[in-house]
Parts: sequence; structure tokens; C-alpha cells
Amino acid sequence: MKYSDRHEVIETKLTDEQIQFINQVSLPSIMEIIVTSEFDTRYVRTDADRWEFIRLGTIEVNLFNLDQYSNKLLKLLVIKYCNGHMAPLNTRRFNGIKKILREIERYAFSYFYKKLEQLAKKNNARDYFELKSITKYLIRVRFPEFSLDDEEKLEQLAIPDVNDPFLRYQDVDNTLPSHMKNLIVRKMAEYSTKEGLESLSDADVKNMSILGLSYSVGCRSAQYSMLQGKSVRLLTKNHKTNLMRFEVSVPLAKQVEIKVTNPKIALSQEVGLIIQEYINRFGIGDTDPLFVFDSKGKIDLSIELHKRLNDALLFIQPDEVKDKIKTGKMDRPIYTLYDFRHNIGHTMAMNNASAQEIAFVLGHTSLVAARHYIMSTPELALLKNQSLGQNPIWKDMIGLLMTGYKTEEATWRSKTVSGMLNGKFIHRIGGCERRQVKCHLAKVRSCYGCFYFRPFDNVSKHEQVLDIITEEFVDLVKISNDAGANQNPLITTATETKNEIEMVISRLKGGLR
Repeated sequence: MKYSDRHEVIETKLTDEQIQFINQVSLPSIMEIIVTSEFDTRYVRTDADRWEFIRLGTIEVNLFNLDQYSNKLLKLLVIKYCNGHMAPLNTRRFNGIKKILREIERYAFSYFYKKLEQLAKKNNARDYFELKSITKYLIRVRFPEFSLDDEEKLEQLAIPDVNDPFLRYQDVDNTLPSHMKNLIVRKMAEYSTKEGLESLSDADVKNMSILGLSYSVGCRSAQYSMLQGKSVRLLTKNHKTNLMRFEVSVPLAKQVEIKVTNPKIALSQEVGLIIQEYINRFGIGDTDPLFVFDSKGKIDLSIELHKRLNDALLFIQPDEVKDKIKTGKMDRPIYTLYDFRHNIGHTMAMNNASAQEIAFVLGHTSLVAARHYIMSTPELALLKNQSLGQNPIWKDMIGLLMTGYKTEEATWRSKTVSGMLNGKFIHRIGGCERRQVKCHLAKVRSCYGCFYFRPFDNVSKHEQVLDIITEEFVDLVKISNDAGANQNPLITTATETKNEIEMVISRLKGGLR
């Protein structure tokens, strides 16, 4: 099939099934761009074939001049890339991707995989990582000729000899962006309360259970099929503090000749409570399958899990995001089970976990994959802090995603936020739009990273909070070093809290709303 029209004359490489898929795709009317300056372009209209925008003082142009179907597919991929990387493709990178799409023989995973192998051998790192991201998006949207299980094969690819370590960091971290991970954690905590569980429908509690297990353990679809009601259980409960400890017995990812006991992994209280609610509602017995979707076995488990996982990801989005998705102003975020699986492997590697520990959590029968995660993440934790944690532009960008609009204390009429920090009473630092009557988080300390928080514009109060948190952070690092616990996970938590407060202060001082 050939197309001329106003586009480049080109023989389409798309199958009839792929063309049908593209015809059914509904692109958002605009692609929103997270800006770093008031002079940057905030969005582009997706119905045009020339996307021109200003970013960091540079005019970028994305020209769509392939055939009409390839153009629409390329637009979808560019939008997915922009949302996932929190930045659009610049002209050079866009042209690089378009050139690859022109040269590739067919739009099929095997051909993309072959091209990635060629780029790795040539040490063409930039094109390699861009194409790898695009390939992941094709898998996530379930584009014909791209299977959900293909994503695992991408991790077996050789990686170019990277001179710029940021490229490798980008490849790892954007499997599951930081803002998405923060959103999942906070929503799990919110819906694990009594009031939160009561607000969940049967479908939502099932979907949230799948999301919780995926985020905590990274099960693949075959492992989900082996889970039983007794796989998740409450180990102990402190009746004075009401704290609980759950564990999940993780089926091995692949069969082994010698029968061994399944690894048992601790689950957070929040995830455990949601799964417990799901088990109780559906009356699942100890030996019953934990997740049943079709009694006749006519449903592809991996596809059904993919659908429910992304239904949960849509469910936890803020209302304004849901409205934009519904009205076609924003693209819906899509991820796979393998994204969560790789996130766990890379996160553990970045925190100096051993190959044995990674294999244990992921249910591997060998150390091959675990060693891959360790080898692909050298010094990434330090790089992440240097390149992003101390970058003021990045802080503003993340700040726009993490907290709501600032507000005037005099005009606020809803709930306010006050609390104790290190023996000092912090009074009215902002407003709270949480729907639930009772908040399960630590007042003040946890508010800066919550999207229900509306900071008041009195900067001095926020600076007082920052001084206290900074003092605590310094003491925590000193105590951890003295005790030989340099990898204390509390240091990471304290760092994130400190950064969240700094982001809010930066926004208030910069006049961002």
C-alpha cells in the first residue's frame, strides 16, 4: 500500500491489523509539556503535522511527514514519551526515531529487537535508548506484533558502551517514573484505612490488590496464576499500636526440577490490608486461586492482568488528571507487569542488594537476571542525586507534579494543617483537601509530597519546617554512619521529605502557582 497525499510517498510497513488498531486510537487534543520557564511552550496541538515549541530557549520542531498511519502512530509514541520522561523529544532525537522508523523493514518486535542489537554493537547509545523507550510504549499499548511478554526480552539485550552515564540512568529510572511511584505509595496508604477500604468497589479492591502486589513483589502473570488465598497472610499484629505485619509466599518464576519452598517476602501493612479486604469480600479460601477472571478459562491471564493493573493506575490519578484524560486533553499512562518487575530489580540493585537477595524477591531460580540488574546500575544512586536532586529546574518540575496550588491563608475555609515536629508546634502551614475525615499520614512531615496539600504563601513557616527536617536529616546520617549502616533506608526517606519541602519553598519564592 502506498500513500502520497500531502505526506512523503512511502510504502507502508503496517499490517491490516495494525492499521485497524491505529484507526481506533484516540489521540489527546493537546500534548502538555512540563515547562521549566515561563517562556517555554506549554502545549502543542496534536492534529497538526508540524509540532513547533520553545524549550529552554531553543525552538524545537517535530515534523510528521510519513504516511498517514505511521504519522498517527508516531504522534502516539511521542506523546507517550513526553508523559513518561516529563519532557518532549527534541528535534534531533525526534528525527533519529523517525529515521529508524523509515529504515526498519517491518513494524514488529523481532525487527525492532534486531535494530537494537545493531545499535548496541555500533555503540550508538542515544538512538539505542530512545528506540528502546519507543519499543516499550508499543508493548504497553499492546500494538499488534508486539506481545506483553516481549518486554522481558528487552532486558536481555546488550547495552552500548555508555560514555554518558545519565543515558543509562534514564533507561532505568523511566521504566517507572518517580512521580508515579510516589503516587502509588500514597494512594495505597490512603485506601488501606477503614474509611478508604469501605469506599472501594469490588472491582477497585481487586485492581488495587494487583497493583499492590505488582509494586511490592513484581510478579509476572505466570506467578499470579499460582497464587492461592493462603499465599498472603497476616503474621502478627500489635493490638496496642494496631501495627500489622504481612507476608506473601512468592511462587518461583520458572519451574525447577527439585521442589523447593517458595520464598516468603514481607508486605507493607497498607498492601496487606487491601489484599485482606479483597480476600474477605470475595470469600477466597486458603486453597482457592487468589485471582480468578474466567471460570471457563477463556481469558488470557496476562492481558486481563494488564487491563486491571492499568485500571488501578487510572483510578489512583487525581480528579483533574482523570478529567483531562476523559476529555481527551491528556494521554492515559500505561504500564506493564514487567515495568514493575524491572523497577524492583533495579531499585534493589541501586540500594546495594546482592544478586541472591534480588533473585529471592523476584522468585528467580538462578542469579543470571539478578546479576544483570546489578551490572546495569553502577553508581546510579549517586548520579541520580547529583544530576537531579540538586538541580533547581528539576525541583520545580517535580514540585509542579507533587503539590497543589498555593493559597491565601486568609481566604482558606476548609481543613488546615498543623502538627508537632521535634517538640515544636508548627501552626497552619497550609490547607488540606482530603476527602476522608481522618488522615493516616504524619501531620506536616508527610504533607509536602501530598497532592491534597495546598501550601499557604507564608514562606517563613515552611523555612522553619525545613530547618527542623534538615537538622533531623544530619543527625540521622551521623548516627547511621557511626553504626555502620550507610545504606539505612530512612536516609532516602528523609532526603525525599527534605526535597519535597525545598520544592514547595522554591515554588512560593518563584511565584509559581
